[in-house]
Amino acid sequence: MVEMHKFVVMSVLAFAGIIGTADQGKAQAQTVSIVIVRHAESDNTQPTIPLSARGMARADLLIHTLSGVKFTHVFSSHTTRSRQQVEKVAAAHKLPVVQLPAPGSTVDGKAVTDQTTRRAPIEPVSEALLKLPAGSVALVGLNSENIYAILNKLGVPVASAGATCEQGSMCVPCTSNECYPLKEFDHLWHVVRQPGRSEPLAYIELRYGAGWPGPRS
Repeated sequence: MVEMHKFVVMSVLAFAGIIGTADQGKAQAQTVSIVIVRHAESDNTQPTIPLSARGMARADLLIHTLSGVKFTHVFSSHTTRSRQQVEKVAAAHKLPVVQLPAPGSTVDGKAVTDQTTRRAPIEPVSEALLKLPAGSVALVGLNSENIYAILNKLGVPVASAGATCEQGSMCVPCTSNECYPLKEFDHLWHVVRQPGRSEPLAYIELRYGAGWPGPRS
């Protein structure tokens, strides 16, 4: 089941131009591809709220799922769990994980820690992604509090009040985590942008690891 789901994910990414043929590579050189993923299950008993054993196993599964993608940039929010979600992918590509806002920097006069509001990354992460040059392929590890808002900053519209986002539609249901499926950790989003264009060329929401039992802890 996991192998089949990886095939589906990679086929969709190839169709969207993030991996694949020479023609797709030529198209990619004129666009920016951004893959956004929420951090996996975390251990709330620890001060830094790192990934749990199950969360680390899910992060390893993400490496397997995205093994055919050649990333040029890796970002995460300031939280330990979001960084851990993407750092092994970054290491495989010999890339640093750029955390925004950077831990130890200041926001509203206070040092950035894992306890800093998860809304803090919305502006700096969005700004960094919007400034990526054509040909970039970025992976971004985020939190439920900022994913929809950042997707909106990338040009994905918000659904009308009281409306839902139908499967396959280009929208987010809200810009907070009030409408986020908080118990689900297997979503990823792929946005294809053209520098200078406000709306994305493509927007796809996927699930990875369907049928994956994983460790119970």
